[in-house]
Amino acid sequence: MLSDLKTTLRKPLHPLARWLDEAGATPNHVTMAGLAASVLSGLALALDSMGLGLIWLLVALLCDMLDGDIARLSPGKATPSGAFFDSCADRVSEAVVFGGLLIGKLDNTFTGWVWITLWVLALTGSFMVSYARARAEGLGQSCNVGIAERPERMVILVLMLIFGYSASGWFLMILAALTWYTVYQRISHVAGNLNGRGLDQSDQ
Repeated sequence: MLSDLKTTLRKPLHPLARWLDEAGATPNHVTMAGLAASVLSGLALALDSMGLGLIWLLVALLCDMLDGDIARLSPGKATPSGAFFDSCADRVSEAVVFGGLLIGKLDNTFTGWVWITLWVLALTGSFMVSYARARAEGLGQSCNVGIAERPERMVILVLMLIFGYSASGWFLMILAALTWYTVYQRISHVAGNLNGRGLDQSDQ
């Protein structure tokens, strides 16, 4: 849903991407920098510093846009292994940010357990959105559908960090609902495309 917005946001970054490319940076270098920023964001959140966590998350998202731009500027630097590494780094980045949120919020109250339940649903929903697409593409099916792709999830995470822990439960509820609805959308989409074909044991 936010693909057009992401494209618009990328335009002002072209000079920076070109400078990094000319300086010898590769997409993998920028992906690694983004992954490191995500780890620092998770660490800050674990230490109950929402503001610092937000800053590092924004740096990570900046790197997430720049690595693709560098790959497009210099196709010779783009490799299948780099694309695979980028996808894995995205999953690890989400995991460490969510993990930092959990550690920073841990308590044994009823409200705390409700929050953790929402956290689990939001995290697993985020991962299942990506897994459903990867599994569909493994079956030769396009699966670029749904209302909570990575850009949308990152916007919700950024807003959550801006508003702080007091409102984080509501954002987790929204994130959990949107991600699992997206999983449903993707499963329905792929099932419709595969209608009548069936899956043998090797497909499972």
